[in-house]
Amino acid sequence: MRIFVTGATGFIGSALVPELIEAGHQVIGMTRSDAGAQALRAAGADVHRGTLEDVDSVRGGVTNADAVIHLAFDHDFSRFAANCEKDARVIEALGSALAGSDRPLLVTSGTGAGSRDDGQPATEDVFNTAHPNPRLATELASNVLLEVGVNVSVMRLPQVHNPFRQGLITPLIQIAREKGVCAYVDEGRNRWPAGHLSDVVKLYRLAIERAERGARYHAVGEEGVSAREI
Repeated sequence: MRIFVTGATGFIGSALVPELIEAGHQVIGMTRSDAGAQALRAAGADVHRGTLEDVDSVRGGVTNADAVIHLAFDHDFSRFAANCEKDARVIEALGSALAGSDRPLLVTSGTGAGSRDDGQPATEDVFNTAHPNPRLATELASNVLLEVGVNVSVMRLPQVHNPFRQGLITPLIQIAREKGVCAYVDEGRNRWPAGHLSDVVKLYRLAIERAERGARYHAVGEEGVSAREI
């Protein structure tokens, strides 16, 4: 397949591109920078210039693609809610470009959307529309596309790690080094799931190859690691 990948030069995307190419797929990687374009070409991918703020530029990457993986997200957490709404607009734009075809779209969400209630494990068969996390906008936008016939599925990410970066744990380590204290709330029983980067990108590849309409996948290798343990 010829697969359009947003966020192709990010932490996960830069590992996903070679995973897809090694499996025999062609990749069109979206980037906003010259450095990103150079990295994509070096990896063997074609380059599409675009930004999340310009939905028309994102939509343009779909034109010559057989499938789409949407990884890009603005990680400025001082504007988290606004960035989640921006993600929903990008998903809507991607869906509009795929409408009327069976070309698959795989979008990225978080495992929390699968939590039925406080303290309950998150599962793939649950979509909790009352979950307070603003990232819920991603899956609400995806559901709208499903209702109009777009072949969309969802990858829910935990903390993704490799030997050099550990998701949101990395800034926690930095804070602990600065403060000399590693803190947690109350008894530290709140739980974090995690997955190794190499496993996560393999799951992305398998999911886009399977192209199962409406599927939700939890890219989790380690379940329920407590904050106290971390």
